[in-house]
Amino acid sequence: MIFTDQDLESWVRNQKDHLVKMLLEMVAIPSENVPPNGNELPMQIYLEKVLKELDFDTELYALSSVDGLRTNQAFWGDRNYTDRPNLYASKMGNGEGRSLLFAVHADVVPGITGKTAEDPFQPVIIGGRLYGRGSNDMKGGIAAVLLAFKYLQEIGIHLLGDLSFESVVDEEMGGANGTLAGRIRGNRADAAIVPEPTNLRVCASHMGGAAWRICVRGKGGMGFGGEELRNPVYGMAHLIRAIESYQKDMQIRKCFVTPTGESQSPAVVLSMIQGGGFEPGMADGIPETCMIEIWVECLPGESFSALESEFIGVIRTLITQPELAGLEVDWELITRFIPGSHAETPLTNILLQQAEEEWGMPVGTYTAPFACDAFMFNCHSDTPAVILGPVGENAHASDEFVDIESLIKLTKIYITAIVEWCGVESGR
Repeated sequence: MIFTDQDLESWVRNQKDHLVKMLLEMVAIPSENVPPNGNELPMQIYLEKVLKELDFDTELYALSSVDGLRTNQAFWGDRNYTDRPNLYASKMGNGEGRSLLFAVHADVVPGITGKTAEDPFQPVIIGGRLYGRGSNDMKGGIAAVLLAFKYLQEIGIHLLGDLSFESVVDEEMGGANGTLAGRIRGNRADAAIVPEPTNLRVCASHMGGAAWRICVRGKGGMGFGGEELRNPVYGMAHLIRAIESYQKDMQIRKCFVTPTGESQSPAVVLSMIQGGGFEPGMADGIPETCMIEIWVECLPGESFSALESEFIGVIRTLITQPELAGLEVDWELITRFIPGSHAETPLTNILLQQAEEEWGMPVGTYTAPFACDAFMFNCHSDTPAVILGPVGENAHASDEFVDIESLIKLTKIYITAIVEWCGVESGR
């Protein structure tokens, strides 16, 4: 090793203020994704400036410049990519080492006012936690990557393999077209690291899933004329109970145990319910519709047809029952299907070794309990992507935060993994 563990520890901890400063600046950039639009450009400009200062060659490119993107079978949705460029940065190696790509996304979900962070884009630090939208997903991980790059520059480490960085737009909200664009234009490496928040767990795979909107329609009103009314809220209640039973059954059938003895299984998330309203004359009347939105996960390798057949089969069975007589039920897919995927690469073992040293105990590989754009690498390119990011909570919710100490540990893991994977010149 070209540096001692003690030297590395000292350097990274001495850079804590710089790490926090970068993260504060990034969280303060409201790079929200609000389909079909997004505001990632200021974040991309910030990242390009930092990377240029770290001696990377950089390129901002419009998604419209990527031939074949919108006609590719993996492209999804009707998005507006005006002033929403991807960023690609690279530093060529000096030999025949393996290449490594850090794959991040510039966008965040819309900010939500919370008790701790009243303005989600005015970050605050409390008790070792940095609060603010995007702090955990995924600007904390980005800050750790940039600090790792700074170490390589300051210490004068010359890598044998190429080192690259990709910041894409439209990863959130069922997007991933930005990541697809990078694969089509040929931004490849022997392996990639995706800094999504994993609580410092090395995830060589991740869950997949899809979201549906289900609507129940009935006969609303007051019934003054003697008409027969049918309340869709009651019908939806039966559907929700069936979905809850499906969730419990799936968590038993599809449960698996990690190498460290923890149980994991796909989730079913009822994220929104809406029925009726308070318009004049309706406060004491029966509504005409009730609607839910629901996210249904699947295991790595499970197909959309299998997931849809199983979940929608539950809905189809229930609508034939007497409890839903007289009600109309329909459903629509409201996100792309994001397949769960798995990465086959020796990089996993290198990351595991470094993570275990930071934990002080064997940690094993995990399946990330969320869907993400790693599938674009694992399913649509020859670059396997492993997911590894910081400790934090409340991603996509109010009072999102990242644990600052975990960013210190993560930076050290990234540095040692880069050096071991890419290799270094003799004497460097």
